[in-house]
Amino acid sequence: MSDLNESPGSHQQPDALLDRLIFLARFFGQTVEAGRITGGVPLTDGRITLVELDECAARAGLTLSAARIPAMQIRASMLPALLVDQTGDALTVLHRRGDEVEVAAAGIDGSKWIALDLLQKEHPGRWFFVRPIFRFDARSLLYHLPRPRRWFWDAFLANRWIYGWALLATVLVNLFGAVIPFYTMAVYDRVVPNNALDSLWVLTSAAVTITVFDLVMKLLRSYLVESAARKADLAMSSHVFAHALQLRAASRPASGGVLANVVRDFESVREFASSATLNLLGDMPFMLFFLAVIAMIGGWMVAVPLLLIPLTLGVSWWLRKPISTELASNMQEGAQRTAHLFEVMNGLDTVKGMGADAWARRKWEMLTVKISESTLRMREWSAFGSNFAIMMTGLSTVLLVMVGALLIADGKLSLGQLIAVSMLSSRALAPASQLAGLILRSQQVKMSLEALDKIMISPIDEHSGALHMPTLEGRIEFRDVHFAYPNSPPLLKGLNLRIAPGEKVGFIGRIGSGKSTLMRMLLNIYSPDQGAVLIDGLSVKQIEPLSLRRQIGYVPQDVVLFHGDIRENILLGASDVSDADLLQAIRGACLEDTLAQLPQGLGSEVGERGERLSGGQRQAVAIARALVRRPRLLLLDEPSSMMDPATEFQLIQNLRKVPDMTMLLVTHRTAMLPLVDRLVVLDQGMVVADGPRDEILRQLQGVPKTKGQQAA
Repeated sequence: MSDLNESPGSHQQPDALLDRLIFLARFFGQTVEAGRITGGVPLTDGRITLVELDECAARAGLTLSAARIPAMQIRASMLPALLVDQTGDALTVLHRRGDEVEVAAAGIDGSKWIALDLLQKEHPGRWFFVRPIFRFDARSLLYHLPRPRRWFWDAFLANRWIYGWALLATVLVNLFGAVIPFYTMAVYDRVVPNNALDSLWVLTSAAVTITVFDLVMKLLRSYLVESAARKADLAMSSHVFAHALQLRAASRPASGGVLANVVRDFESVREFASSATLNLLGDMPFMLFFLAVIAMIGGWMVAVPLLLIPLTLGVSWWLRKPISTELASNMQEGAQRTAHLFEVMNGLDTVKGMGADAWARRKWEMLTVKISESTLRMREWSAFGSNFAIMMTGLSTVLLVMVGALLIADGKLSLGQLIAVSMLSSRALAPASQLAGLILRSQQVKMSLEALDKIMISPIDEHSGALHMPTLEGRIEFRDVHFAYPNSPPLLKGLNLRIAPGEKVGFIGRIGSGKSTLMRMLLNIYSPDQGAVLIDGLSVKQIEPLSLRRQIGYVPQDVVLFHGDIRENILLGASDVSDADLLQAIRGACLEDTLAQLPQGLGSEVGERGERLSGGQRQAVAIARALVRRPRLLLLDEPSSMMDPATEFQLIQNLRKVPDMTMLLVTHRTAMLPLVDRLVVLDQGMVVADGPRDEILRQLQGVPKTKGQQAA
């Protein structure tokens, strides 16, 4: 057993949890690579921690159930399990035999049998019971079940013990709430008539003490609910954002502003499902409790709240339809206005340069008027529902006082009982008012959740059968590729093309002939409607996207930089890049002169979308970003369109020196063509010329401009 206690530096792998996940996946007969497990996950210091463990396990095809139990309580049927001790070491417990278990540790070959009491003594920690993820196959489609909102509810269920304590606090708050009415009744009916001042001090002391405890319970409930909601919010928001990053191009919302609007509404969904609903769940049973107490004290006086409660709920339920109608319009108009704001802010220089301020304001004001009209109508209906519930509470007090006065006159009720019944009636009607408010809010939450659901069920890049891409050679084939963008005519029509490893190929052709689309297909951003795109003989659909894209350098036609400095924009989170590789990429992209002119060099801020840099400087940063990971395949889409001739010439010289790389270049600039050896001409989605660069250029120069000829 001493081998299992080795220091992490002696035998243990750099990432013990990653090692164990791979081991467990193979234990269940699954083959998985480290890159597939950690790809796209924001690791801490390059290692998996307990924060990322669930997500990484799911990527390995495993599901985990966490528990903190003594080792002696582990049953054979619960194994295999992952044990993470207090030092962060990870052990795999495979089988149990009597009072011994078979244990394997990260970085150590084989396994050992160890007594459970010794395991508990030397490795106290947290257990994760492991099972392979079960997936239904096509034979079960006959019994297709509606897809549950697992991404939503699982985040709350993970913190159910916190919500359990919060519900207990809610129970105590409601019990304490019954004290003041009984205290008031006792004072009016017992203390005042008998001048029992000693009893008054005792009752008052007890009431004050319980009131203080009531405050403590309310604060504790608020803390518990918000704590659980924060944990759920972190889990759900991370899951939603990770899913949005993996959306297929055809599944993305038409506007980033619309997506931002949907994510913003997520806060209302979380709050509704946590604090508001939880408090109501705790209060609703006590509505019956308070009604029973009213009946015990005031007899038939309970009929008043019994009549008003269903009336309050009925009106709120009736208001759902008009509110829902106005809310649907309001949310659509709000999404469109947010999209317009994003669009104008992203193109503000264009708006100003074209003197289009009036156009932008007119559209904004038109949308604002539409929103204000639907908002006004929606708030009128909501205000009616809220005020109606308030009116019911006031009406309850009036009716109870009237009936109570009649009963007092007949000698059937005391003044203290009347006051107590009035106070208890307010407590009984409070959950009904809360429920009425939730009914009104539920329509907004329902629509927000449906919008989020559309995103969460949209197709994403990854799928369970994808292969981890080994070292890329750079052999490319487009085989009878057909493609059309949604609601657009066909763009590629039966395109066939083969590119050998190490070839430097240029693509020219008219605008809209499909050159940039081919680049995105190689990155598996778009998929062909018919045919196949292959890299090294594998369809890109069958390759795990991150393992493919990490070996490809891509410079898009429209360069986008992100808020931060130049170093961050070149690396984009890559933690395995040395300074030597960074310097080489900077030189290869002709970025040295730009950095020399900036006071802070690599630390210079680029602004949103790189607005603080010129177009040519942004392109140089994008090229450095593509080169820094030493890709085996380089895709350049108009990489020098904004560069001056001297910089463009130097860029060509630098890129020609890069060895062992397949290069595809899309350009309309003949100055860039010395970079390639082969030229492909596209027109109307088909290859109309393909051959050695000089030969194709002579053909184009010697033939009048016809279909397929490059205008540059």
